[in-house]
Amino acid sequence: MDGQCPTLDAGVTYLDDEGAPAALYRLVGRHLSETPEAYWLDARNAAVPTAIREHAPGRADRSLRVARAFTGYQHYELARSLPGEVSRRTGLVVAPNVGSLYDDDDVPEHEADTMFEATLELLAGLATALDVPVVLTARTYRDRVRAAADRTIDAERTRAGLRFDGASVRTDVYWHGWGFQTTIPYWVELLGADEATPARVRTNAAALGV
Repeated sequence: MDGQCPTLDAGVTYLDDEGAPAALYRLVGRHLSETPEAYWLDARNAAVPTAIREHAPGRADRSLRVARAFTGYQHYELARSLPGEVSRRTGLVVAPNVGSLYDDDDVPEHEADTMFEATLELLAGLATALDVPVVLTARTYRDRVRAAADRTIDAERTRAGLRFDGASVRTDVYWHGWGFQTTIPYWVELLGADEATPARVRTNAAALGV
């Protein structure tokens, strides 16, 4: 982790990135340098090459294979084809907006629920079978995705930068080209007590919204 971005563990990770769309690109981009092969099951044109490339060090984005779906039926079929595409070299699977296309008018409600549940089950199965991270984002079916995930990471955009929060991650330091910005929890952990946190640090952190 670079002080701003979580690492990814095997299993299903639900990234709640509402209001912080850059969080997905940063999370995936950092991980691409660690895997020789990754798959992105795209919906709503979330796979923006320039955004992915911006956060992928070197030429790491070349390891990423993108399959774009424009309807719920296409998304379902692409999900079903994933087991035949992945291999032992695969180190990451990404499926942003995982339920959104099933909510479109061209998919009857009774089919939409069945296809979505099958897709979610398949992605969870891949995470287990390959022992790799599977990263999901969702607006539609959000509660179901959160319930099915092994862990949740919440992302928020602040004036100091992107903040990540989860069971094993919390952004306490924000790195910039000119240096770094700390937060109240950083000083509490460092000094051992809230009373010891310098007043100026508390004031600056509060002003930044972090």
